[in-house]
Amino acid sequence: YHSWERGQNENANGLLRQYFPKTMSLVNVACNEVKIAVNKLNSRPRKCLGFKTPYQVFFERTGIDARQLGVVRL
Repeated sequence: YHSWERGQNENANGLLRQYFPKTMSLVNVACNEVKIAVNKLNSRPRKCLGFKTPYQVFFERTGIDARQLGVVRL
């Protein structure tokens, strides 16, 4: 374990906390709420992806429009 290797993980946790605060019980979170949060997070441009969204990069590499899949595996 090296704390400097956790940057991406901690960043993702911080982004998720915008939609699901630490004080919020996740037991009552609906699947639809998770899908909305995932869509918003994957629609955000990322510096590490050359300011493209994860959806754009996924499409460029696979030719599959992930937004059309509508599937979130929990």
